[in-house]
Amino acid sequence: MTSLVVYYSLTGKTRLAAQAIAETLNAPLVEIQETRPIPVPFVYISGGFAAFTNRGRNICPMEVDIKQYDRIFVGSPIWASRPAPAVNSFIYQTDFDGPDIVPFFTMGGDNAEKALANITAKIEKSRGKVAGSFAITSYKMSGEEIIARAKEAIKKFSS
Repeated sequence: MTSLVVYYSLTGKTRLAAQAIAETLNAPLVEIQETRPIPVPFVYISGGFAAFTNRGRNICPMEVDIKQYDRIFVGSPIWASRPAPAVNSFIYQTDFDGPDIVPFFTMGGDNAEKALANITAKIEKSRGKVAGSFAITSYKMSGEEIIARAKEAIKKFSS
């Protein structure tokens, strides 16, 4: 089964998880990048509000054809119990008909269920099928711990 890992990361925690997944599955890794990133002092107010209201952000074009893959891992930090706005934009702009979609999250709290319900609804609206998910509570975790948790979580998808 061919896999692709697509992610957005502000602090680097989701990036660490995404890199571990891509390495474990020998999958390409694609970062969702904003055309104008939110300045750090405003990210939690502006970005949190945008996430809470299910808004997107302008993202850079991505040179990847998801139809070439059987499974797409979509990684996001959780902001205001929802995916980050850049991930919303990726989902809104993508036709997911075909591959299985596996959302994964890094988070500081315990709100993965709400974020999963939110992202699942968006993916299904974009003709996708969610085929599993996982979350890593990364608060106060070292980079090594995040990588280990991601590698452990991905074992069930290593077919």
